[in-house]
Amino acid sequence: MRAAATTAILATLLFASTSEAGRNFTLRDDISGNGFFDAFTWWDSADPTHGFVDYVSKSDAQKAQLSYVDSTTGRFVMRADDSTVLSAGSSTGRKSVRIHSKKLMGDGVLIAKVSRMPVGCATWPALWTSTRGTWPTGGEIDIVEGANDQGPTNLASLHTSNGCSIAGGSGYGNLTTVDAATRNTTSLTTATLRLDSGTTESTYCGYQPGCSVRFSGQKSFGSEFNDNNGGFFVMTRDTIAGGSGISVYFWPSTTAPPSLLTSSPAAPYLLLPDLNTSSSALTTSSEGQDWGVPAAHFPNNATTCEMDKLYGQHEIIINLSLCGDWAGATFDSVSACQLTGSSCEAYVARNPSAFTNARWEIDYLHVYTDSALRSALRSHQGTLVTALVVCVSALLVFF
Repeated sequence: MRAAATTAILATLLFASTSEAGRNFTLRDDISGNGFFDAFTWWDSADPTHGFVDYVSKSDAQKAQLSYVDSTTGRFVMRADDSTVLSAGSSTGRKSVRIHSKKLMGDGVLIAKVSRMPVGCATWPALWTSTRGTWPTGGEIDIVEGANDQGPTNLASLHTSNGCSIAGGSGYGNLTTVDAATRNTTSLTTATLRLDSGTTESTYCGYQPGCSVRFSGQKSFGSEFNDNNGGFFVMTRDTIAGGSGISVYFWPSTTAPPSLLTSSPAAPYLLLPDLNTSSSALTTSSEGQDWGVPAAHFPNNATTCEMDKLYGQHEIIINLSLCGDWAGATFDSVSACQLTGSSCEAYVARNPSAFTNARWEIDYLHVYTDSALRSALRSHQGTLVTALVVCVSALLVFF
């Protein structure tokens, strides 16, 4: 009986420690307007994705108004040059911008309020996080990405080293909601709620092209996104051993996202899938901030994708490439781009006015993290277990 009691107490304490770690997010960064110039560095080296772009330094971007804060809206703007005709056979490409966060992000929540994204043939915009190490060791998470203005739906992707895959199909999972305060559960059928609402386009996450989920929600990418005045992209990352995985949410600006996304920054309460149960589960707080089903979910699973061994600390990266490995490779297959009667690079070189709308307008980024607590739990898990065993044993001896 004492052994059973010891096991029960240990399980309870360990569950409380790890489950609370999964939800204990606190605001670390509130980045808007001129704050982008302090929080990011400007990449001015060659494009790793072989785009026909000339990424410029921060000072050059500011001088050429390729990076600035709109005086009317207060939004941070980064864009491609739209005035220079490049000489025939130019090897440098059109001037553009790529920025990397100075701080790294581990597990936590990234909220991006975006009002406009770059559009047009040859464009390849992306908002993503990635390792600073040798890619793809340490992983990559593509939150917003697409090429040649191919909306209206966004594609979210993962890239890892070998050993990670996701399920195919359109949405999956039987779900149970669990109140974080009371632990009361309510079963929901698959027809009522799914683990994500998107459609898997690629199931293997290793290297290229990675695993990806196409959003079901319209107006989440391209011209349709801009015409709808943008929206909210949210990435939640829970890659510690036993964590839920990685999810991407999207709300158009015309809908009502959870209030914590639009009010002053505060710790978000959200649904976190828990894949350690017999069926998939979602955990939400008693405050009622129900985020609903993510647009894309990539499960953390000890069998199919052990994320704590595949994901490290990440930079947040926002960029606009032109042509390159994706937009260049698919340029001729897009009907609107075919009508240009040109190759991708020739089109970029000769038509600066085509890139007037090739710009990001970002209202803010909010970064929430619980990495310090998670690191402590990961580093001292053995110590914690030993200490708990000693304490419980002492209690049992006392009684």
